[in-house]
Amino acid sequence: MSSPNQARRVTAQIFFQGADITGSMRPYFLSATYTDKEADGTDDLQLKLQDRDDIWLKKWLADAIDAAASAGSLSASSKAKTDGAAKSYKVTAKSGLNVRSGPSTSYGKYGALVCGAELQVEGIENGWAKVSYNGKTAYVSASYIKESGGGGGDASAAAPASASGAGFKISAVFVRENWTGGGRDKVLDCGQFELDSVDASGPPNTITIKATALPYSAQIRQTEKSKAWEAYTLSGIANEMAAANGMTCMFLANSDPSYGRVEQYKQSDIAFLSKLCHEAGISLKATNNLIVLFDQEDYEKKSPVLTIVRGSGSYTKHKLNAGTAGTQYASCRVSYTDPGTGKCIEATVKVEDYNDKAKNNQQLEITAKVASVAEAKTKAEKYLRLHNKYAKTATFTLPGNPDIVAGVTAKLTGWGAWDGKYIVEQAAHSVGSSGYTTQVKLRKTLEGY
Repeated sequence: MSSPNQARRVTAQIFFQGADITGSMRPYFLSATYTDKEADGTDDLQLKLQDRDDIWLKKWLADAIDAAASAGSLSASSKAKTDGAAKSYKVTAKSGLNVRSGPSTSYGKYGALVCGAELQVEGIENGWAKVSYNGKTAYVSASYIKESGGGGGDASAAAPASASGAGFKISAVFVRENWTGGGRDKVLDCGQFELDSVDASGPPNTITIKATALPYSAQIRQTEKSKAWEAYTLSGIANEMAAANGMTCMFLANSDPSYGRVEQYKQSDIAFLSKLCHEAGISLKATNNLIVLFDQEDYEKKSPVLTIVRGSGSYTKHKLNAGTAGTQYASCRVSYTDPGTGKCIEATVKVEDYNDKAKNNQQLEITAKVASVAEAKTKAEKYLRLHNKYAKTATFTLPGNPDIVAGVTAKLTGWGAWDGKYIVEQAAHSVGSSGYTTQVKLRKTLEGY
């Protein structure tokens, strides 16, 4: 909780490998953007930094490349020379270890070391270890280091484990302080991400660091496999894939399709699982070492968390869209002919406001294996929902609000044909010199099917 007398503000707390680098990054910080996606996408975090003095380009990125070459430890180029009396230690604190100018927490911080970083300790007294940090005499708490017994140098920088981001974790927390008075704060924990790319551009010199909840290099996205899944449910396949990739699966869907046999042929696990989910009308999201399968219909039924009234001043920008091609089917028919018996199983579902006299009714035709009319009807409802969900969409830029995340619903009033209930498909929270904004991408909820 903030002081009630404090001016309202928003801060972005940034962590590299668990170490809080907010203070060190502050002189260079331009903006942080966290994008939260409902389904069929991966959450990401993007940091923009000014680099007029080439500190990030020539120092941080060079250390990152060196770190990759040394398999996760700090490179020789970033190690200080030490005499034979010094002993090699490793940082054991999972949240990182602060490096201070003196042997007490009352001294200022020079920086921080990540968990596992090696450092040369010249001596330990009263619970504080004396080290060399960036050419300066410094101190770290001896409670959070362990003698490694090997050689090595001073861990002079918290460099990433890999220039390509392999295993290097970045996390962020946005704190909205005293926004509505009374010292009340709101926190948006963006979660943990893995470094995906680093871009340098200019002028002016700018570094953009992008991290993603499911990196492109992840095994679940990259490794193509061929396998026959026999006598499995969708949840069974998802759980097995999650376990094989060091992830956890949450299956929240109401229906759990079963398969006598389904072929995964030269496909990555996430691509194959996504295909099965689309066919079943189930949504898939992968984030923070977690795979989630859920029914969008359940989220659409939730009460709106905000109402956007036209002309109210509650937004700064807006864009509305209505599409027809491939997004406005009046009905859907699912059919299947059993090759053994020749029997045809089919079912047709229609939108709630279906008009049989309309001349422009489009029917979506789907051929899919089903065992009963009830199953065909369920699939038809899901396919109709899948194809019609983008018939009406909207994008708004709003004052920053941590409560607006992907999957919550909103109500539009005063927008004519766009009035109604919408679900937040994507929420991008940005903190920077211009303040805190939340840009939402909405799609209208589907009623009656």
